[in-house]
Amino acid sequence: MRTLLLLALAPGAAAVGWSQFRGGPYRDGTTTTVGPKANNLLWRFLLRGTSQGAPTVHPDESMVYVGGTDGFYGVNSDGTFGWYLRIDKGVVNSAAAVSTKHNLVVFGGMNGGIYGVDARTGLTKWTVWTKAQTKSTYGRNEPYIYSSPVISNDDIAFVGAADGLYAVELASGRVKWIFDAKGEPVWSSPALSADQKTVYVGGIDNFVHAVDSETGTSKWEWETGGFPDDPDDPDVDSSPAVSRRDGTVYVGSFDNRLHAIDGSTGQVKWSYRTNDDVISSPAVARDGKTVYIPSTSGVVHAVSDKGEKRWSTDLGHPVMAEPVLDGEGTLYVGNDDGKVYALDARKGKILWSHDFGDKVRGEPAVASGRLYVATINADTFLHCIGGEGSSHHSSSKDDKDEGGSAFGTVVTWLAVIIGLGVVAYAALTIGKPYLEEHGFRLPVMQQRDGFDRAPVDDGTYAAPFVELQESMIDDKPTGAVI
Repeated sequence: MRTLLLLALAPGAAAVGWSQFRGGPYRDGTTTTVGPKANNLLWRFLLRGTSQGAPTVHPDESMVYVGGTDGFYGVNSDGTFGWYLRIDKGVVNSAAAVSTKHNLVVFGGMNGGIYGVDARTGLTKWTVWTKAQTKSTYGRNEPYIYSSPVISNDDIAFVGAADGLYAVELASGRVKWIFDAKGEPVWSSPALSADQKTVYVGGIDNFVHAVDSETGTSKWEWETGGFPDDPDDPDVDSSPAVSRRDGTVYVGSFDNRLHAIDGSTGQVKWSYRTNDDVISSPAVARDGKTVYIPSTSGVVHAVSDKGEKRWSTDLGHPVMAEPVLDGEGTLYVGNDDGKVYALDARKGKILWSHDFGDKVRGEPAVASGRLYVATINADTFLHCIGGEGSSHHSSSKDDKDEGGSAFGTVVTWLAVIIGLGVVAYAALTIGKPYLEEHGFRLPVMQQRDGFDRAPVDDGTYAAPFVELQESMIDDKPTGAVI
């Protein structure tokens, strides 16, 4: 594994970030903060390859985290490169969970690793290696993780893997327990009950499971209907969402339905037919009165807490991304047509949309008037939407971006070894004097001039990369890592 760190000060402000998948442990896809009211693109950041991961945001909103084809990124909230952790043999489709107490970002890789890394630097603190599920009827005989971790108040991360549901201690990376989901992989992302004594998760065994968060034993399980044309075929890819009002667990399934389940008993209250597969996860209004669920047909459904239709809006293309509800009643959802839509959550009316040109498979993240969206095609981009007025774009060399670099200017990036497995990139004219002053040795491993390593006219940032070989590491430098 290799980590890249950009020497830059990220702006920070005390705020509530989208620090876990679906916004928090309920997985209800809601926030009290307000998203953007217009579709202005502030910036976009180029990642390597494709990933279906969703972004998450540090609680102080200084950094956005997202996975790529061969690693994981921390991107400063102004769109500049923060850090990069190379993950050998693994795409990162898992969304991260952030613990400020432990200064930790936790995520899973398609190589089967559960990673706990420093939230500011990307340095690995611990790794848990999951195993292949050899008993699986439908899964692959290799370790992999699609699931996104959820963090409890007891400093435990729960995450699904090929061989079951894991409970991992944040402080040490010690595995507390592993729940076997009938010998099948767990692709769904777990949710927690209000008292955090129960973990809810779906499996490709076709069941929704309720698991004791302390012991890892089953409390109850409920089987969905599977595919309509093949009831014996699983699965539950949708992540459960828990109502803040009464603890009802809502989950979608490949049986073309949204199910409402009593969180205490596992008894089904009602099922709502969507007329197509449900891969996405529901959003549940904080008052518990409305549930929002898209289907692969492209229709977004609003359903009452009694299982009755409130409205439906057809977006025209499959929706696999999860919807997000902000504090003023705007519902954001992306689809395979490459658009993110802002809907009036009360009536389903489309307020505006933004065409990214690439598929949107992960949920947006909402933070203080901004919407962070990852798109996939040949490459993955992290986009930032925000503002009510003019776009942040500029083609003028006199205009400055939030990080202080002029759009369209040529910047020479200097690759500098500052520790084992750590490479710093900084603008040569700025970074080199600072590093020399603080006692860092400066072997130039790679220098690049050009717009691809600096802000360019359309607001795109591209991360600089270098292959770090062990022979490049001599003694560790003096001075503190910045």
